[in-house]
Amino acid sequence: MKNFLSYGNKRYEFNIRQVIVNRHNRIYNINKKDIILKKKWGIFMNDRYNLVIIVCILLNIISVSLILNNRVSANSIVINEYTLNEYIDVMKNYDEDANLEAYEERNEQITGGDMELTDSILPTTTHIVMNFAGDCTLGSDSNYGYRNTFFEVFDNNTYDYFFSNMQSLFANDDLTVVNLEGTFTDYMVKTPKEFNFRAPPEYANIILSGDVDVVNLANNHTKDYGQTGYDDTIQTLKDYEIPFFGYDNYYIYEKNGIKIGFAGLTSIWDGTIEKRIDNAISYFNENNCNAKIFTFHWGIERAYKHNDTQQRVGRYAIDKGADLVVGHHSHVIQDIEEYNGKYIVYSLSNFCFGGNTNPPDKDTFVFNADFEFEDGELIKITPKVYPAKVSSVNNKNDYKPTLAEGEEYARILDKINRYSNIKFGEDGLLHN
Repeated sequence: MKNFLSYGNKRYEFNIRQVIVNRHNRIYNINKKDIILKKKWGIFMNDRYNLVIIVCILLNIISVSLILNNRVSANSIVINEYTLNEYIDVMKNYDEDANLEAYEERNEQITGGDMELTDSILPTTTHIVMNFAGDCTLGSDSNYGYRNTFFEVFDNNTYDYFFSNMQSLFANDDLTVVNLEGTFTDYMVKTPKEFNFRAPPEYANIILSGDVDVVNLANNHTKDYGQTGYDDTIQTLKDYEIPFFGYDNYYIYEKNGIKIGFAGLTSIWDGTIEKRIDNAISYFNENNCNAKIFTFHWGIERAYKHNDTQQRVGRYAIDKGADLVVGHHSHVIQDIEEYNGKYIVYSLSNFCFGGNTNPPDKDTFVFNADFEFEDGELIKITPKVYPAKVSSVNNKNDYKPTLAEGEEYARILDKINRYSNIKFGEDGLLHN
């Protein structure tokens, strides 16, 4: 029968060996056989040991409770103590066939030989590194003609041209996310509006060759060719096996059992945005997501500072359970806000943007987020910014986003920091 210890509102199961791990990553040998501490829920029961052993165990349990609350010193009843680094050293060098003798010898040195080392006592840590970039219009408006447009550059290059200067980032992360602002369709009937962006379905190869992993569709251009163009875009993404999210479509990324949910929303001023956020949160909770990320297409074009509506909606999403909020639409860089330990990136600006042959402001950046999970729980988000330009040349848009260097790097970094309530250092990392 299994044995349990009730401590506060948590239950701990004792059933293997004699190891207890406290919150400071130290491993303690209680010197009683067949005991290991594991998290469960319930009460303490024991019908396997005689009364004397029960009394001994109860005495040790009192010390364990104190250890877990950091209220005893290392020289209490603990007999053999060794650091997690020593344990890891053993496990790294342990090979069941070749190094068993050396393993047993080292185990004897550390524990006195009365404990079997097992990686079950170590927390499972998973890092998921994501890069977020801004507006990607992989096409053009037919009213622009042909010269200097995305179509002309495409005809003179290959699919991998457009994101080739970003491969040092995009090819080495877990997930690259962009805002796909346009359509993949051969349908030619435009929605009446000022700009209508379209590209043939084969242009989806640009996404694949650029190591872009997932795209957001919730913006003001995915329906430039009506519902038909939107449906064609979704079908194209499915045909090319490119994950997407936006509106009522959610995406869940999974790695090592960790699930991250993605939602994309726009039209934040129509009075329904809170309900739509709630619906997304409920969906992610029902699917046991460990983290939740929202992108919003919002704000005022060419405004370098977020407005009150953006802040209200972004903060609402975090209050409801979002772990990161990323925005776009302004076509320029906006500020980054830390709110309740989470981050709101108000606008990433343009990126690979076929919507303008020569934008006056070519500054952009990539927001890098390292999500660290321990035993399935998100314990830390490490942000980093990579200042960049939407074009590799200054006199026009060559639709080839490029990481900034030297003075340009410093200038764009200063622009990011100028309105933000947090500051990033020269290395792009957050500086407290």
